Amino acid sequence: MELSPVRYQRHIFVCVNEKDYGKECCGFKQGPEILQILRDHVNKSGLVGKYNITKSRCLGHCLQGPTIAIYPEGKIFVHVTVEDTKRIIEEFLR
Repeated sequence: MELSPVRYQRHIFVCVNEKDYGKECCGFKQGPEILQILRDHVNKSGLVGKYNITKSRCLGHCLQGPTIAIYPEGKIFVHVTVEDTKRIIEEFLR
């Protein structure tokens, strides 16, 4: 095993999971759209290498989705909407 240095200042995981029990999961709500908006911002703002936006499977808050996790802060946001991406960008992706 070898330790690798952290490459990013911040890493955001966006749940896009689609579980079998219905349309309550992040992937059936706005998870994929939220992922794309955040990725587009990082790419268009020249922030690639500083921030990483990763699609994720279940983050453990299925019925409260869409869910995102932000590290190194260790914050979990639930019930995230496309409209919330503006605040996420202002607070975490500048």
